[in-house]
Amino acid sequence: MPTRLRPLHRAAMASDPTYVLYGGGVQDVFVDPALRLMDLSQALHETLTAAGFARVVFFNLDTMLTVRDASSRLVRGTASGARTAGRRASRRIRGPMGYHQVGTGTAADEGPPPASVPSDSGAPGPAPSAMTDEAALDMITGLMGDESVRTAVVLENVEVLERHLSGLRQLAVSLDAWLGGRHGKGNACVLVFVQEHLSDVERLAGQSRNLPGLLGTAVRAEKRRGSPGLIGPPEEAELSALVHRARLLDDLPIGDWRGLTRTVRLMARERRPLSTWRNLLASLSATGTPLDAGRLRADGHLSGPDLGEGTVWDRLAGLRGLDQVREALEALRWQPPRGREATALHMAFTGNPGTGKTTVARLVGEIMLELGLLRSGHVVEVGSADLVGQYVGETAIKTNRVVDRALDGVLFIDEAYTLSDQADGGFGREAVATLLQRMENDRDRLVVIIAGYPREIEEFLRGNPGLPGRFPRQFRLEFPDYEPPVLVEIARAGFAEQGLVESEAFTAALEQVVTRMHRHRSATFDNARAMRTLVQDTGARWARRVRDERHLPLAVEDLPPEHLRHTEAPPALADLLGPLEAMTGLRQVKDAVRQMVLRLELNRRRERGDVVAPHMAFLGPPGTGKTTVAREIGRILHRLGLLGRGHVVEVGRPQLVGGYIGQSAIRTGERIDEAEGGVLFIDEAYSLAQGGENDFGREVIDTLVPAMENRRGRFVVILAGYTADMERMMALNQGLASRTTLHIEFPPYELDELTEIFTGLAGSRGYTLGPGVVDRLRVWFGAVMRASDFGNGRAARSLLDGIEANLAERVVADPALDPNVILPEDVPDV
Repeated sequence: MPTRLRPLHRAAMASDPTYVLYGGGVQDVFVDPALRLMDLSQALHETLTAAGFARVVFFNLDTMLTVRDASSRLVRGTASGARTAGRRASRRIRGPMGYHQVGTGTAADEGPPPASVPSDSGAPGPAPSAMTDEAALDMITGLMGDESVRTAVVLENVEVLERHLSGLRQLAVSLDAWLGGRHGKGNACVLVFVQEHLSDVERLAGQSRNLPGLLGTAVRAEKRRGSPGLIGPPEEAELSALVHRARLLDDLPIGDWRGLTRTVRLMARERRPLSTWRNLLASLSATGTPLDAGRLRADGHLSGPDLGEGTVWDRLAGLRGLDQVREALEALRWQPPRGREATALHMAFTGNPGTGKTTVARLVGEIMLELGLLRSGHVVEVGSADLVGQYVGETAIKTNRVVDRALDGVLFIDEAYTLSDQADGGFGREAVATLLQRMENDRDRLVVIIAGYPREIEEFLRGNPGLPGRFPRQFRLEFPDYEPPVLVEIARAGFAEQGLVESEAFTAALEQVVTRMHRHRSATFDNARAMRTLVQDTGARWARRVRDERHLPLAVEDLPPEHLRHTEAPPALADLLGPLEAMTGLRQVKDAVRQMVLRLELNRRRERGDVVAPHMAFLGPPGTGKTTVAREIGRILHRLGLLGRGHVVEVGRPQLVGGYIGQSAIRTGERIDEAEGGVLFIDEAYSLAQGGENDFGREVIDTLVPAMENRRGRFVVILAGYTADMERMMALNQGLASRTTLHIEFPPYELDELTEIFTGLAGSRGYTLGPGVVDRLRVWFGAVMRASDFGNGRAARSLLDGIEANLAERVVADPALDPNVILPEDVPDV
């Protein structure tokens, strides 16, 4: 039997009473493994006979009741057969079987045979005498209730039968009684529709006036069984049989014997009817044109991506930087024997864009085909817009149609979590529910791969209790960002593909640029796509530079200027640290930052591995300049090329700690993403570890620590707080302590430094200090700095605010006074 009908054969072995056939393949032709060409009627007869039906009867408006062989012959002279007077007056209507009778008759049968679609089963036999509608329907009823011979009755083109056949309501009553199990156990009714999707069949069942019970039962059974009645495009095995049939019977020349399997596989991925390929091969045979993939692609018959050279296992072994993915897929070759229930092979691919998820999904399809786990292995790539509708009910229809297209292959859903993102305002949940049902019902014919960013995919799986169990842990595969050597290789391959030659200086600069892009990549780094963009921008700049002198190689200046800036020598130390040195006091802090910069420059010159800025702890009381210095650190590291942006994200416990389990991890992850390329400054960080075992602050630390390691070099964490409290926190969390390698002590300001800070603040607001003000300031600071809650630099700002209030009262009382001069009486008492 043809491979496309094997799911129906397996289902028919279960002796269910009803089956539906639908899909684009219903009106196609078929080729079986013996290279025989046949139409659907012939294919159905062989399939149902192999499933144990001794009698197969076809019914349509053209030939009425038709059988295929002598063992299935209808006996004339029965009560129903006696009513044959008068031929049908209704017009002939072409159904999915065409205008032909598929049975083999004898010379005794009357009437000339109708025209037939070409086949290899011999000339179709003559048609029996025409029957009235009533006689045919009576005979169907009798056949379905006969338990002596297991019978399958095929109703062709049910849509047309419902519109044009009189007496169908009486048949419905009889069939409903038969479905009730009172007679004819073991017999079956096969309903053939020209509809593409089961949702269309279901809609017709809901609108049926004559057969609602029969059609509804058949549709429900089809959903339960996992769509065995969907007849789609031909698979690789059937296309291979078609090619060899054309080679043997029509002398089809083969252009590349070694690549024939690959060519047939590419043909199967096009998902076109077998009749289309049959006509194309006939044309090639007639003109003596060899069959090969190159010609098919040049003539527009192949439009999908190429498969690449070598076997699927060779291409899997060639994956760079995806060791975990490769090992998981290679393990598919060594699975235990399959039981009665198909094992779920659905997968979740997590990672940034451009890490090869789509490429690997196509490999998965080939692997499943190679191992016999899927019959086609094609890949249908969709997003949420392809699944979600605009009104109630449309989403289930769209999702089911997409799954129908993917049956016997792989359904690849990119950014699947967007189904949850729009669930409140759209119909994403309906899509997920429909998908879950099909993943269960069609688990032996479908592999679903969801893909997207890691955290979003994890949240998506947690968002529906039915999802985690459908995606086994061993098939939740992480696609890490490519390492710089792989990215450089991708970029150089892109230049070579364009025919561009690299100079030695260009290659060295390219490696620096790519290494820096990787070091400062964001959480959404595009990997291979970023390299393609780099290649396109560089090629465009090269073309504008060389104009007609296309022989010139790529030069360093062809690289985009935003990348070239960071291949230059670092700025001078005095220029780099100038703004920090201009700050009042903080000598100990300035020296620590200077030593850090010198060590980083030493590591850069030694070229011994990556140069990465350390995570830090700022220890000291409030108001000692920790936040200001953190901003300077971001600027310095950006100018050194160690941070992509150098911005500072300032947070405290309220911005990180949530109110329930899991919320703190989400909040912390969002702030880490926000700080990519810059500094995450956590003030009073010790408060995260002071809440006890059940405090959600620990969840923040547990999220932060692995990010500090895994994203090392992509952002810098600065933890700030009182010295003693910070030391206790570090002692309780060795993971945090080991990753925070630079500790900088911020001592309280001295009296002279506080006075200088105040003078600078006042000057920044346009004030001058009158005689005696500095002495009053020193008295004021000397008194308040002894308090345990003294705010250091913040106290200077608070003092200036108080002085402004006193100055305002004095100036308003005497408008002749200068409002820009601070006098000693404006300084408040201690």
